[in-house]
Amino acid sequence: MRGIEIVKAVASSGAIAGWAASRSYPFVWGSIIAAAQLLDALKDMFPFAKIHKQAADLTVAFELLLIDAEDEWEKIHIGNFSDDMILERRTRLKKLQQEAEQKHFPEGFEPDKKLLALAKQESRTYFQTIYDIEAKR
Repeated sequence: MRGIEIVKAVASSGAIAGWAASRSYPFVWGSIIAAAQLLDALKDMFPFAKIHKQAADLTVAFELLLIDAEDEWEKIHIGNFSDDMILERRTRLKKLQQEAEQKHFPEGFEPDKKLLALAKQESRTYFQTIYDIEAKR
């Protein structure tokens, strides 16, 4: 996305400056300016831009979900919840995750399997390091 913005800015500015300086080849300079404006108008139509925005928004939603999950875990770890309360809270967090994925990726969300495996390993390491316990999954 940033690359498109840079190309658009350079093309527009360069085309206007080139045309103003030489006044020759007005069709070429006008075409460059028109192409830059077309890119600007279509930038949200490019699949990468759409997916990038969806992923960024989902990341924010997951960060907020993580804050809730860490708060719940702290309460579980110190023994504030019964088994039924733990199950209820775990189910609520899973539903919130599903809602966030559906909201930001209505066509479906399939994480990369290698990245998912890495994330699971990092979560095991986190629990072992912070809470000195072995994760069950």
